Amino acid sequence: MHHTGPFDRTVDVVVLGLGDAGAVAAVTAHDAGAEVLVVEKQQAAGHRPNSRYAAGFFLVPEDVEGAVAYLSAMYAVNGELSTVDPALIRAWAEETAANPAWLDRHGGTYVQMNIHGEHPSLPGHESIRVYKAQPSGAPEGYTGCPMHGFLRGLIAERAIEVRYGTAAKWLLTDAAGAVVGVETECDGQVRRIGVRRGVVLAVGGYESSERLKRQYLPISPAHFYGTEHNTGDGITMAIEAGAELWHMNVWPGHFVARFPGGGYTGGTGIDLWGSGRFGPADDVRAPGSIFVDGTARRFIREPGRQHAANLELLAMDADSLTYPRIPTWWIFDQERFERATLVPTYSGPAGPVGDYTWSEDNVAELREGWIQSAGSVKELAVVCGLDPAALEQTVARYNEHCANGVDADFGRDPVTLTPLGGDRYYAVPLWPGGSHTVGGPRRDANARVASIRGGSISHLYSAGELGSLHGLLYPTGGGSIAECLAFGRIAGRNAAADRVGGS
Repeated sequence: MHHTGPFDRTVDVVVLGLGDAGAVAAVTAHDAGAEVLVVEKQQAAGHRPNSRYAAGFFLVPEDVEGAVAYLSAMYAVNGELSTVDPALIRAWAEETAANPAWLDRHGGTYVQMNIHGEHPSLPGHESIRVYKAQPSGAPEGYTGCPMHGFLRGLIAERAIEVRYGTAAKWLLTDAAGAVVGVETECDGQVRRIGVRRGVVLAVGGYESSERLKRQYLPISPAHFYGTEHNTGDGITMAIEAGAELWHMNVWPGHFVARFPGGGYTGGTGIDLWGSGRFGPADDVRAPGSIFVDGTARRFIREPGRQHAANLELLAMDADSLTYPRIPTWWIFDQERFERATLVPTYSGPAGPVGDYTWSEDNVAELREGWIQSAGSVKELAVVCGLDPAALEQTVARYNEHCANGVDADFGRDPVTLTPLGGDRYYAVPLWPGGSHTVGGPRRDANARVASIRGGSISHLYSAGELGSLHGLLYPTGGGSIAECLAFGRIAGRNAAADRVGGS
């Protein structure tokens, strides 16, 4: 929005959004000597960005060159390397590798996990290791992700000003298109805040905008369980300022369960094995379960790649104009039902950021009708609207694979090949979804926002989920927090060093 009049207030740097990326950008700019104002549209009470509901994992490249090779390979489909920005990927690798040292300097604590890159078929996957933040330095009474609590502590320690309940509406630009401030609204009052150095966009994605999801995602419906406040505001502002968008049609997605009714319309990730994590437990045999599509047939090596399973759901039947794999049915038996809660225990309360706490024995959800149940495979098929003979045939074939110890159809891990059996069978419909989107304004190695006209938009930076560099594939769990820290620092550093009206 072109700005000609006076500002209501002027500061050095305005950071839009107080998730992990915004917090790190604000701390970094402040420590570089800038006067920083953080604008956050959520109220202080119950402030719940996606960062607060993450599990605290963050990836760390142990070998920068290997990490560069790994992330680059994620963009190569059919062996063709699509347009990538080598400088951006290198900045990501170097800066995410520096995250532990930065946390050490600021009093953050963490542990190393024995988890590496999610795609072992790609070069360099072993160079990625996942760490997990431990509680430290959070404000009194804070609950939620330990990383976000730690970062909120850094904000409080520095007394950085945060304006809660204040929505950023438009970026303000001069005649040349350079960003010179931001228009905000609080309780109906519009204020124009000027910047001497720069603006950092860190307002998250658009997973709670049905309009933007329908427009940009390649599949519908897609159900997300991230914060309901991520409505794509940053995309609207960036477009109006002339930004180039990227990664709008992809997201790190998996199968999620969604349950309308009972006052609850959220989604949650699922725990296929009842182990409290994504993979089966090492010392306990996984219970029997399979995924089937609308034809009652298996179509994937369960559970699929953790953050790319959504890609398996894109197959459309052009004759019937249907997606046969939406929904996918998760079929399991009494053993899995009794083993553990159906949602991952590490993720805490299910649904839109903790609005619903899943029962430990799954019984409340069974009573709600969220879980289907029947005394035979044939009866279960009828309840789910599937072909009974086809589902019986699918289960019989799967059980045969279990007896042979080899999944001849999809090559599933033999340690997970437990037959389905017993007196009771269950089914839950699963949908494409996840915790967050990644699309938004394209950023470069300096966290500058790219202009649709070429080059970058002066004095505008971005960090975090909005315009993430992660495209078709996601490196592994903890990719987002690592990127928030890395590009929060890059954006904060460069915004603090910028000069509005300068070169």
